[in-house]
Amino acid sequence: MKLALLATVITVISAVNAAASTDDVNTAWNDFKLKYGKEYRSLYEEIVSKAIFAENFNKIVEHNSLYDQGLVKYSLAINKFADLSNEEFKNTFNGYKKRTSDVGDVVVVNFVPDQKTEIPDEFDWRKKGAVTPVKNQGRCGSCWTFSALHNHFQNGELEPLKVNIFLKTGILASISEQNLVDCSFEDGNAGCDGGDMNPAFTYVHNNDGIDSEEGYPYQGRDLPCRYITSANVTSTKGYGNIERGNEEHLKAAIATVGPIAVAIDASQSEFRLYHEGIYYNPSCSSGAIDPENELDHAVLAIGYGSENGEDYWLIKNSWGTDWGDDGYIKMARNRDNNCGVAADASYPLNY
Repeated sequence: MKLALLATVITVISAVNAAASTDDVNTAWNDFKLKYGKEYRSLYEEIVSKAIFAENFNKIVEHNSLYDQGLVKYSLAINKFADLSNEEFKNTFNGYKKRTSDVGDVVVVNFVPDQKTEIPDEFDWRKKGAVTPVKNQGRCGSCWTFSALHNHFQNGELEPLKVNIFLKTGILASISEQNLVDCSFEDGNAGCDGGDMNPAFTYVHNNDGIDSEEGYPYQGRDLPCRYITSANVTSTKGYGNIERGNEEHLKAAIATVGPIAVAIDASQSEFRLYHEGIYYNPSCSSGAIDPENELDHAVLAIGYGSENGEDYWLIKNSWGTDWGDDGYIKMARNRDNNCGVAADASYPLNY
């Protein structure tokens, strides 16, 4: 056992040395540990983490060389995830898992664009004051709660629920993601082990509401359900679905309904190291064949536009403002639904 462990350590050390032909990696590694307060439980763990960091560092340098030549449309950067393997990262942070639940009397509709409404060429809900600050889900696969909770609630944090309240009352407040993490198991979700936005909407309907963030603050871990009716801020009668893979319908829904909860393929290492620009990845799935297995992360589509002739979706993530472009990412639009942005998209329905 000890010999096998020693062999592994030697292999990892060799990998670090091979990658670090100059002092660049060592300097970047020390800066990285200082900036993000990184501490490791053992020398072995630090050696392994540094080897992963070196690999990511080299990937970033090579990719950004292509970016500088105009051969790719987005850049990468060292961030707090740079010492994690892609597999470790996906298992911890990418928590979208397609679920099925008994909808009961939940209203479910299919979105149909109003043909009489002219859809603008670009849109950004932030400019209307209808988007709350970027949050950080932490080491919990709760991305589905942040995606779901924006568009619907009056004093709440489901992004789609938030905007619905905002449009009706002019009030933009935060709803409790932790309420969903702890309490929506019976509706098909699994807390920090993953979930789906539609069962989240179902829970809010069946529960006759959801608490405010102030009344039920986020903890980033599974805890016993502590919902209290006195902190309830809003409810929903059901949800609407966007036709799978229809980017024009998603565009219309964003402009006329509000920010839309979407599932995406965020399995590529370039996504977690994204910095700025329009993210297009030919290795990404479109989610057209098997969205249950092809999509792994939930985010919020808050707008769309074009930049230098390239169409994009404006996406709000839940990994903090120190990821991406202040917590946001522009993802390629009208490129065969790259990364599945329109493959599984929905929004809550107001009463």
